[in-house]
Amino acid sequence: MPALFGIVDYAVFGGMLVISAFVGVHFAFIAKKKQNTTSQYLMGGKEMGVFPISMSLIASYISGISLIGLPAEMYVYGTMYWMVIISEVFVSFTMAYIYIPVFYKLQITSSYEYLGMRFCRKVQVL
Repeated sequence: MPALFGIVDYAVFGGMLVISAFVGVHFAFIAKKKQNTTSQYLMGGKEMGVFPISMSLIASYISGISLIGLPAEMYVYGTMYWMVIISEVFVSFTMAYIYIPVFYKLQITSSYEYLGMRFCRKVQVL
């Protein structure tokens, strides 16, 4: 069996590219909002819905190196890499229910900002 893309593979890949491009074009040209502050740049002015933010996070989480390297990793070492998913699920729930609500309430954008607020500037820089 040749290892070629089928029609479904092309459709999923193309759909992902179109959706990602549409979100970028929409917020760059159609929405026509200027980003005057760092908060507007990092959080999109808090006007984006859950779906575009989710797609952006997924696209940034899966890097090109992962797309190329993980199949080779599975081929050479077997499927033991799938055990990583257990920790990823745990970390995802921890982030969603513990860290993100705190960051949202405090209106901060990074762990470093939290460390600076919670402790001091020296800990933040450390």
